[in-house]
Amino acid sequence: MMRDLLIFPAIVGCLVVAIIFNNNYLLIFLLMAVILRILFLQNIKILFLSFFVGMILAGYTQLAKIPDDPPHNIDELVISPDKIKVSGDLLSGTGSYDGYEYKFFYRIKSQNEKLLWQKLDNISVAKIKVKKIEKINSPRNPGEFDYAPYLEHHKIKYSINIDEIIFISPKVNLTFNDKINVSRIHLIKRFSQLPKWLRIHADSLILGYNTNEEPNFLHNLSILGVIHLFSLSGLHVLILLSILRKICSCLKITRETIDTFMLVILPIYAVLVGSKPGIWRAIILSIVGISLHKFDITLSKLDVFGITAIICLFINPFSMMDMGGQLSFLLSLALLFLYDSRLIMNTIKMNLVSLPIIIYFTFQFSWLILLANIIFVPIFTYIILPITIISAFTVNAPIWQMIDLLFEKLYSFINTVASNNDYLFVTGTIPLLVIFTLIVLSLFIAETKQLKSKYLVLYVSILSICILFNKYPIQGRVSIIDVGQGDSILVTTPIHRRTYLIDTGGKLGFPKKDWQKREQLTQVETSTIPYLKRQGISKIDKVFLSHKDVDHIGNLNKLVDKFPVKEINFGTGLEQNKIIVELMANNPQIRFNKLKTGDKFVAGKINWNVLWPKVKSIGENGDSLTLLANINGSKWLFTGDLDIEGERKIIADQSFKVDYLKVGHHGSKTSSSDAFIKYIDPKLALISAGVNNRYGHPNKETIDVLDKNHVEHLNTADYGMIVWYYYPFSHKNGISTFLKGEVVEDSRVKK
Repeated sequence: MMRDLLIFPAIVGCLVVAIIFNNNYLLIFLLMAVILRILFLQNIKILFLSFFVGMILAGYTQLAKIPDDPPHNIDELVISPDKIKVSGDLLSGTGSYDGYEYKFFYRIKSQNEKLLWQKLDNISVAKIKVKKIEKINSPRNPGEFDYAPYLEHHKIKYSINIDEIIFISPKVNLTFNDKINVSRIHLIKRFSQLPKWLRIHADSLILGYNTNEEPNFLHNLSILGVIHLFSLSGLHVLILLSILRKICSCLKITRETIDTFMLVILPIYAVLVGSKPGIWRAIILSIVGISLHKFDITLSKLDVFGITAIICLFINPFSMMDMGGQLSFLLSLALLFLYDSRLIMNTIKMNLVSLPIIIYFTFQFSWLILLANIIFVPIFTYIILPITIISAFTVNAPIWQMIDLLFEKLYSFINTVASNNDYLFVTGTIPLLVIFTLIVLSLFIAETKQLKSKYLVLYVSILSICILFNKYPIQGRVSIIDVGQGDSILVTTPIHRRTYLIDTGGKLGFPKKDWQKREQLTQVETSTIPYLKRQGISKIDKVFLSHKDVDHIGNLNKLVDKFPVKEINFGTGLEQNKIIVELMANNPQIRFNKLKTGDKFVAGKINWNVLWPKVKSIGENGDSLTLLANINGSKWLFTGDLDIEGERKIIADQSFKVDYLKVGHHGSKTSSSDAFIKYIDPKLALISAGVNNRYGHPNKETIDVLDKNHVEHLNTADYGMIVWYYYPFSHKNGISTFLKGEVVEDSRVKK
């Protein structure tokens, strides 16, 4: 008997693909455990099928991997309007050349050229002059979204920086896929006549197309745990198929005719909406079901799911490698285990199944997930989706304007609720083995009659212990966050953790015309906040601002807007700065403190001593807030962009030595004089500078001064985030870096 056993070859195939892509020892262990379980089944057919699926997928996945050799002589790209984005003066998207896909970026030269790209409505060939071709950048800080593997799952490994687009022309000799894509483009153009929210719904729910018109929309839905409803997925396909079957039934069309029609139309629809994992899962599931019915073959639901998963892996080996794919398949699998038929009970169980995946990718969850799903599932199923489908056929009906106003109020309310940090619970990172354990336990919970079970107790206990370890860490840290050409240092204490952030980073900009301006995510959103959440940090106790430069405090507004901050400290006089004035007026819940030379305080068992500024200032480099901190017996000096004159005045008035120096002004020759370095005598200097920055930081003169005084040094441009860590009950400490691991041994940097 093979009933309910076809899930095993699917699991083997999924693990084989994951191992080839990630090379994780835990995945290898899990694969061995699954193979051992198959051996205990004593079913030679399942063993052979598992071996066959694993071997074929291993070879197929290797072939699907993109070569490491960079492409040469690219002089044109095939570009589709639905795969580009125009934001300000930046054109970005994906294009193809010689059978490979590339991410591309191009700086638009004029407003007329921008309008041309915004109105592009056919597949075109762009003749280009390439400035640079490089691999997609990997993250430089823990917690950052790793864009490289995400794009590689979509068969993209390189990005092209285009210097000039010489001309564009419509593509001739369109392939079958191109012709389907042209239909998709025409539908997008048709839907553009709808009011805003109905247009967004039609694009995303019918075509799987994200316009980025409301960038916070999907983020807010993700926080509330209902994003799966508003992104084209298998659920929508099944609903659409159900509607289609009922229409055909009313027209007295036989089931055999309907099934034959489905077998033709479903693959075309899959290509039309763009091969998303959830879509392929639902479509393959439907095709398998229809085929089994045609050949009068009876299989269990679990076996049908196993066959579907195997076929999806062959179509796209990476279909289960990202959050969307994993949630789609896992929730579909969980539905097969559900014992209860009550909405609330099933919603609770499904949330327990999805929670480990959500935590693994986002380090948090919302307390409102359960309530949001209970409310929005019926609203979506019986109101939003039907209205969207009807509006797609009648785009010019006057009633849509009124309905769109109702949607506007609904999503305004969602935005208010989702942006409230009180509803978010930051968990921190959870080990992969624990994630797998929680998923298995959640499936056992799904099939139990009562929610109260030993599996639920074990589930909650394991998750709680992991969260407690994140909330009360045994390790303290000083983390030099890689924010490019800027400064941001996070200091955290162990056990009863306190969190202090020195500067926020920021990006220097240049004056632009209105048509050139574009929305960009800040380093706070892409690097700092994900790193905080990865550690289980849900608030910042103190922020220290060194001075007024954008590369130090440019991200402050965004930080305060996106993350809870209790207190902001700065050198006396900086309270007159426009940014600080606005912050103080708009954030009465935050304490603001002025600091000057001689101020001392103890916070989180760290002794802080303010060395500069001495008098009221306006926040120039020479006025930088300079802090001496005694952390677990080690002395740290943070100098902002303090210049040589400021250094001279500090050592003239005070006597001290340090163990660790955060080098001033990114290693510029205007800081870190020979006399200063010799006087404070650090054993290690840490530099925060951007990769290939235009200023040439750190300056060779500064490096020569450090070398002359036998001071070891590390630069974020070379190592990514640099973390000094310590343990509270010993003097043991160390240095680790994100890109190169442990790099310091016996106070010497490993070469």
